[in-house]
Amino acid sequence: MRFLLWINITFFSCVLVADDFLPQSALSFFENHCFECHQGSEDSIEGNVNLEAKSIDWSKKESTVFWTRIYEVIHSNEMPPKEASSFPATAERLSMLTWLNKSLTNYAPPGGTLPRRLNRVEYENTIRNLFNYSDFKVPPSFPEDDTTNGFDNIASGLVLSPTLLSQYLDIATSIADEVLPEPVPLKSFDSRDFRIKPFQLKTNEGDGAALTNDTYRLVSSRNMASAAGWTSPFEVPVSGVYKIKVQARTFQTDKMFYDKRIKPFRLELYARQNGEQQYEPFGELRALGGFNVTTKEGLSKNYQLESKLFEGEVIGFRWADGPVYSDPGKRDISHSFIDDRLLNDSQFYAAAIKLDGGKRGSSQIEFYESIRELIKSGGLDLENPKLKSPPKVYGGGLFNGPHNWCKAYAYEEMHRFGPALDILNIEISGPDKIIPDQLTQSRLARSDLFLGRSPGAILDISFAENFLRDFLFKAFRKPVSENKIKEYLGIVEKHRLDNPDKRIEDSLHLAVRRAIISPHFLFRGLKSGFLDDWGLASRLSYFLNSSPPDAKLINFAKTGKLSDPIVLESETRRLLKKPQRNNLIKHFTGQWLGTRRLKDIMPDPRLLKFYNIHREAMIDETEMFFEEMITENHTLDKFIDPGFSYRNKNLNNIYGGNLSGTEMQRITFDKGGRSGGLLGLASIMMSTANGVDTHPVHRGVWLLENVLGSPTSPPPPGIPSIAPDTSGSTTMRERMIAHQQDTSCASCHKKIDPLGFVMENYDPVGRWREHYPVYTETASEPLKEEFYSQNGKQTRVGQKIDSSGLLPDGTVLKNVVDLKTYLLTNMNLFTECLVEKLLVYGTGRSLNFGDKRISMKIAKNSLNSNSGFQDLIVDIVLSESFLTR
Repeated sequence: MRFLLWINITFFSCVLVADDFLPQSALSFFENHCFECHQGSEDSIEGNVNLEAKSIDWSKKESTVFWTRIYEVIHSNEMPPKEASSFPATAERLSMLTWLNKSLTNYAPPGGTLPRRLNRVEYENTIRNLFNYSDFKVPPSFPEDDTTNGFDNIASGLVLSPTLLSQYLDIATSIADEVLPEPVPLKSFDSRDFRIKPFQLKTNEGDGAALTNDTYRLVSSRNMASAAGWTSPFEVPVSGVYKIKVQARTFQTDKMFYDKRIKPFRLELYARQNGEQQYEPFGELRALGGFNVTTKEGLSKNYQLESKLFEGEVIGFRWADGPVYSDPGKRDISHSFIDDRLLNDSQFYAAAIKLDGGKRGSSQIEFYESIRELIKSGGLDLENPKLKSPPKVYGGGLFNGPHNWCKAYAYEEMHRFGPALDILNIEISGPDKIIPDQLTQSRLARSDLFLGRSPGAILDISFAENFLRDFLFKAFRKPVSENKIKEYLGIVEKHRLDNPDKRIEDSLHLAVRRAIISPHFLFRGLKSGFLDDWGLASRLSYFLNSSPPDAKLINFAKTGKLSDPIVLESETRRLLKKPQRNNLIKHFTGQWLGTRRLKDIMPDPRLLKFYNIHREAMIDETEMFFEEMITENHTLDKFIDPGFSYRNKNLNNIYGGNLSGTEMQRITFDKGGRSGGLLGLASIMMSTANGVDTHPVHRGVWLLENVLGSPTSPPPPGIPSIAPDTSGSTTMRERMIAHQQDTSCASCHKKIDPLGFVMENYDPVGRWREHYPVYTETASEPLKEEFYSQNGKQTRVGQKIDSSGLLPDGTVLKNVVDLKTYLLTNMNLFTECLVEKLLVYGTGRSLNFGDKRISMKIAKNSLNSNSGFQDLIVDIVLSESFLTR
């Protein structure tokens, strides 16, 4: 209850300010130049902006937001519009701006971030960091964070709902259970002997097979699913230490393809839980050990090892150095083995070519026998040029996959003539000692690490105090007062008093749970004013890494040096030197550039075949482009026209080209064209469409909000969206022109539509097109574009696209290249927008008047000095806005 009261009282306190009466000059300005559109009833005023007020209550945030917007539209000459019946003189306009600037500077200084809850990503990263719990994830039922001002880390949007608080409580309990587990008593079990006959070993037929009841023959060193014998009838009954005895021998004859081996054969043993994925690569299984089996002909020997086995496990036997091998850590057999064998066995290769894969449905043994018969009969074409090089592809017909090649001539031949490794008998005895199961052992190890407990350490109240001192410092990300430590130690002592039979870990369990539902853990920035070094360490780290401060930041905060501008710049550049793509790059670009939305969009299959590999490549391109902008400190104009990008073969059907391989490759191209930059990224084009068709309004609004920094107001209530067809119109442009006939729509659409039209040459996945597609059922006229854009089978050529547009300032745009040129000429627009986005994301608040003045100054300085993107981020971190709560 104290926690909830703290939230209610602390979060919403405010300072009362007396009403400020508008000066006569302002009243006259509005009466002469604004009341024509902005007075009267709600139904009659434009843009929902009423300027009839005689006074302003500056204590209300909505007042500073409203008057900041009034200042911006007057300052930019957007209002009053040039076509207004009365336009203010320069002196009159400057007088109005001076009054607004003075008032807003006084009542809307930089700062004002509310206490800021950790969002989902930050919470997960913080739990992982605090508890060394690398695989922690919140449950699927964890509520999604609301998006405010385009981001999900804004304090005003990060509310604490009852549902979320309940989730925090449940997670706190499960985390404490994980790091401070209840003791699990060891099971009791009498030692016994388990005998396994060769025919009881389980594997895929043809790879290793029980030839008789007395012999199990291994011929391959491939993956554990097909090259090993598993003791499926035997499952470890209880975790413990066991002895494993194996009777084994080697098998070699004079008819082998390979030369006889003298060195021992290596038999290796692995363990996995029965029922787990049997196709697990052997490199990822738990290795138990192995034996070197002698090669003396016909001589079998008994081999023994002692190993820990866990309840439910089965044991696998693998010939580790057999000639049919697998690439380390992979499931599939190495193609190089097949290539080597084929090039050294021309008769078999020629026979396989002649058979052309054998009869459909034939078994591996039948194919092998057919090969043998062809070799015996002779008449093979040993001059065939194909015999000089291995198959170019494996799959279909003759080259029916590497597995089939091996089974057809290697496995069957080796089963008959060797080399092979025979298992004759297996005996497992134990347990000689019972041990905790794997989960318990893992939890105990994690608990020791979490507590900093050394073997034999005495856990008493003194230990608890030292632990809490260190833990609370890490959890709250700042020094903790002695009173706070005593508060948590009191929780431990009371629990000990009430439960004398419990361990100290059980008492700490309660304190740990309490700590990670505390506002000091869940929130940042609980005090107003300038950030101290600890608050600065947290803000910087969560801004750039979405994680708590690392050791270097903590050390600088301890010494009070982090707030030194030189140190702060150095630390910012250190964190940016190797940016983590799963943090700033992924989460900032994912929201600013919309790549997060791609997972919810599935392009119409009538347009093209689109799979997750294409979506992932689009996101990788965007993130790698952004990453290079940071690490190479490129100037900001490269956001618009970079001359480079990152792509792979999966993007060939989007951009064209003939790249090979799935690894992302840095490519370059001439600047000055449509390729590259924010306006050429397929991810942005896809995120601003719906997968089926494009909509200029969506892309126009996105450009205004995220590139030009001039967001539009939401449409008035009751305004319908643009219908698929209006008054018989056939093109999107005609439908939008018809939509603009509504006077309540026209003013905004003059800004939106030209930008959207310019982007219409990009289809719903970012491919270039000259015509709109028309979907058909028969697809008798498939759409084909000259620039790589092969549309799907169910489309035909539609109306030619008109991508021209006229901006409100009179600039004529013919296409996206013209828009790029416009942005490069007016880089202040994009730079101011980018700075504002980064400041909002970094501070967790919408920018007030004071913040925006600082933002504009940062942008201006960046342009004047032609500095790079990394330099810009440093300037943001050093700014008063970033340093103020």
